[in-house]
Amino acid sequence: MTAAAPLLPFAVAAEELRRQETERLANAMPPTIDALRLMPPQALRGAVALTLERLGYELLTPETAADLLIMKDGKKYVAAFAPANDFAPTPIGHLARLHSAVVAAGGAGGFFITPRGFTRDAEAYAATAPLKLIDGPKLIAEIKRGIEMAGIAIPDSYKAMCHHCGDIVKHPIAGATVLPCVNGHPVAPAIARAALVVRRPENGSTSRTYEPPRHYSRQEVRANNAKYQARMRKRKTQPAPESEIAQTGPLHDDSF
Repeated sequence: MTAAAPLLPFAVAAEELRRQETERLANAMPPTIDALRLMPPQALRGAVALTLERLGYELLTPETAADLLIMKDGKKYVAAFAPANDFAPTPIGHLARLHSAVVAAGGAGGFFITPRGFTRDAEAYAATAPLKLIDGPKLIAEIKRGIEMAGIAIPDSYKAMCHHCGDIVKHPIAGATVLPCVNGHPVAPAIARAALVVRRPENGSTSRTYEPPRHYSRQEVRANNAKYQARMRKRKTQPAPESEIAQTGPLHDDSF
């Protein structure tokens, strides 16, 4: 059995600096579309939860919940995610389920989040319901907006430590070139841009006062949906009546 190569003098310290710099960059930079699609389910939920908080939402449920219940300006919203093992565009059935969840929660609208896309039927459904569709590019844009609203400057470089002497070298984020330290030792890029994943800090702002909404029957959900669809048909000819869900209408813009 071949023995492992001995560690260089500053290998442990260099790995700790790499970990710290990776975390700093991940929380200050939007991921690439490839990195977003390769995120494990929990990492994606953490990235979304952090972004929602940066955009002024309060999480009323843990980020591990099947759907996230969030609140902003006194209004509740439901955020749902595409199944992690589903690589196809999101179909209409998932949006119908989210719509029902919004009604059951007494919410003002819902967000369906996927790093991929949606079928045309799903897009048509969302256009007549209080739902926003957040695909990969839109999610990246929202993560970037959250970073900007948090006042975090997007970095263009990171620090890497020479394993031989401990000297610190600055690598450009987009670079892949080995740079010499002050003593001439080669210092390879320690972080790959595509590997950066947004991480949510521990002990986030999950509300302690959340109470699960009561369960609505299928008849109640269908009645609400029918009322909403009728309002949409009459929208061009008369003012919309006020109701909890119907007054919000479809969410046409492409942001949280």
